[in-house]
Amino acid sequence: MKKCRGDKALLVNGGGKGPLSAEWMTPKALWIKQNEPEVWEKAEVVCEYQDYINYKLTGKVVASSCNAACRWHWDGEECLKGATDKKPHPGRPLSLYRKLGMPELSEKLPQKCLPMGAPIGEGLTEEAASHLGLPRGLPVAQGGPDAFVGMIGLGCVHPGQMCLITGSSHLHCVVSEKPTTAPGTWGAYRGAPLPGLNFAEGGQSSTGSVARWAKSLFGGDDLSYSALDDEASRVPPGSDGLSALETFQGSRTPVTDPLARGALVGLTLSHTRAHVWRALLESVCLGTRACVEGLDGAGHSCNEIVIAGGATRSELWLRMHADVTGRTVVMRECADAPLLGCAILAAVCAGVHNTVEGACEEMVRTVRRIEPEGETKEDYDQIYREVYSKLGPAARPVAHAIAELRGGGDGGIGCEGLAARVPHRQHAYRSGTFRSAATASTQAGLSVRGGVDKVAGTVGVSPPRTEKRAVVVSPSILAADWSDLRSALNDCVSASCTRIHVDVFDGVHLDSPHALTFGPQMIRALRDYCNSGGTGEGGERLREVELDVHLCVDRPARYVGPLAESGATRIIFQWEGVGRDLDLARDLVGSIHARGIKAGVSLDPSTDVSEILPLLDATIGLGLDTVDVLAVEPGFGGQQFQSVALDKLGALRDWKAQRGLQPDDVNFMVDGGINKETAGDAVGAGASVLVAGTSLFRHATSFRQGVDEILGNC
Repeated sequence: MKKCRGDKALLVNGGGKGPLSAEWMTPKALWIKQNEPEVWEKAEVVCEYQDYINYKLTGKVVASSCNAACRWHWDGEECLKGATDKKPHPGRPLSLYRKLGMPELSEKLPQKCLPMGAPIGEGLTEEAASHLGLPRGLPVAQGGPDAFVGMIGLGCVHPGQMCLITGSSHLHCVVSEKPTTAPGTWGAYRGAPLPGLNFAEGGQSSTGSVARWAKSLFGGDDLSYSALDDEASRVPPGSDGLSALETFQGSRTPVTDPLARGALVGLTLSHTRAHVWRALLESVCLGTRACVEGLDGAGHSCNEIVIAGGATRSELWLRMHADVTGRTVVMRECADAPLLGCAILAAVCAGVHNTVEGACEEMVRTVRRIEPEGETKEDYDQIYREVYSKLGPAARPVAHAIAELRGGGDGGIGCEGLAARVPHRQHAYRSGTFRSAATASTQAGLSVRGGVDKVAGTVGVSPPRTEKRAVVVSPSILAADWSDLRSALNDCVSASCTRIHVDVFDGVHLDSPHALTFGPQMIRALRDYCNSGGTGEGGERLREVELDVHLCVDRPARYVGPLAESGATRIIFQWEGVGRDLDLARDLVGSIHARGIKAGVSLDPSTDVSEILPLLDATIGLGLDTVDVLAVEPGFGGQQFQSVALDKLGALRDWKAQRGLQPDDVNFMVDGGINKETAGDAVGAGASVLVAGTSLFRHATSFRQGVDEILGNC
């Protein structure tokens, strides 16, 4: 954004002010060019997975104009035009590519675009038809991103309609007459979702996920959402003075702030569970209103909200969305909007309907319209103006200060600024030593003012370093080249690393598209290769490989059987993923142990270690042998080490000593941010297993050198 600021193509990113998601085509292509230049040079085509699947089906490389308009910085109308001598790449952001130093991207991306619903080539090829058992020449319809196909399924194809997709987060897509842009919105995208239309986006990071979090605290599986709604329905609008911010995982629009956090403000001793539940639901709706008003200010007004997803199952929440936003909320007959959208596009492609708009008229049916109630709407108008709209700006500096203290926020906020203000909470880091900076300075008669190395985070005073003991480096396969995992396994065993860490995340507990990783099929493929002994030296060591599966998913118990059958050695489940429920966690350990494999438990950087001590007391010796202390936020690599992990290790070491346990009874693992600078302090604090990814698989010299550097500093 800084390098290309002012380029017209970036106007869809908050009016040119950003942010720009790393998920979009241009930054992903730039990453490949910068980080994998050999791959970049060899690549003839750079495309979406959707384009590749269509190529395998039809033999044609074509882009979706909806994808191109919404995620490629292309003009969705112009890109449909044929190339000419004067305009060989119509609709492409050529100036943006030149500024980024990759003008060749215009040649690597698909040269032809088709709108959603258009037939691709001559349909299925002979090869594809034979593989699928379908007729040759069967029409294949062009598609698009799932949410925007969902717009079609909801019939949002006319200006003034907003599509609201609800789930763990909220996505707001409003169809507009004009492709204007402004800060606090994404878009408007010209020619999307269909030619002749424009639409703009807003978004909330945490909505249904906030409700799920609260339910898990209030009662988990023993408590239904409808029971909480029934209680909250007896609380008046405004929750008797209790207000909330729904920005638990940052704010998307109209204010983009990855460091924003949730809040409950106005709590008194008279407030009940019902008040908290209602305040949280209200905060989501108030945040939706802020997004709607942000879009309206950019020239994209809506007169109705067509809603789909999880929120439609709550009568209270549906009504609340209408009353808070002041817009009519419309429900369609088909709850699976993307699925119906696919059927509509297929019907047009097959000639059943002439246009997508016409197909929507016939195939999308309205079952209910919820109008705002006058008096309640007025109450929420006042709450929005006088409370919610002021709460975010007031809480923002506090949230940023917390992020700086924790050292785990975006933007590279570290601990340097904290040292001068809270010196007694910093650690002195030196190779091979571990001690509290406050202790060291007290002994020397000095005050502490900074001088802290590049390890982010804040911690309390930890006990002295323990005696030296055997250390295991466990490579995190998540950081390897996924297209060549066999070579990654060979690198591991050649460096005598036979305990491999495999993250299995489903993107539910971690509300991020980046948190979707491997599954049981990948575990089976890894195990099969290890059992085969590979093709070179180190076959015996491959057969000795242990696969630690770090399981961070919704309802983890359902994965235990498939993972055990696939060859997992150990299943390390996420404490927060079982709702911090001791009984559920204990049952899960028992289920894992019954499968003949080992169990472990992992905890987030923000979770206090005292929460899991009752679980350890109940399960050590009965299947659980590993505690995984996360030193980074789970779900993606390349983060800074959060030194709060060191204090947790100290507390675990004290617990272990008090119980009189032997060294091998339970292993303490530090997961993430491990490199030659941080390894020594992790081991000094009590870790015996170090999970490292980026520092090994992306090492400047070699994987083995990375391992040697880590062990050399322990």
